[in-house]
Amino acid sequence: MHQFLSALAYMESMRIVHRDLKPENLILVSKSSDTELQIADYGLASVLPDGNPGLLFLRCGSPGYVAPELLRDQGYDCKSDVFSAGVIAYILLSGRPVFKGADVEAVLEANKNCKLEFPDKYWDTITDEAKDLVAKLLAQDPKARISASEALNHPWFARDFT
Repeated sequence: MHQFLSALAYMESMRIVHRDLKPENLILVSKSSDTELQIADYGLASVLPDGNPGLLFLRCGSPGYVAPELLRDQGYDCKSDVFSAGVIAYILLSGRPVFKGADVEAVLEANKNCKLEFPDKYWDTITDEAKDLVAKLLAQDPKARISASEALNHPWFARDFT
């Protein structure tokens, strides 16, 4: 996640929004290491426009991974990619999707409503720091959501994982 968020922080600095982050678009660089990754498939990527509001409005991305502001047609920026990173972190830590539904429409509706839950069944062994980071990455309001560069300074990354 640190390397992934580092890449997003760089993209943030360049005002690039990927717009379709999901596990399938994260590629491990080699078979011998599971820590070095690259982001793939920039087919929907765009540079943020200059000026005010400097937001993108094209509705795109994958159900279950897109930020709620995109689904509400409110305009979005690099923090929409941070939201997608939060979904990926949630899945990596719990093995479960954040937003569920019987069909694509139901998943999109859950995604749009963005009710975040940490069921004990899947999260009781996950640290409070990890839950806090995921919650900040998945904040429904993009103004309350941390940026990728802010996420890199989260206490969870300071932990000793050995």
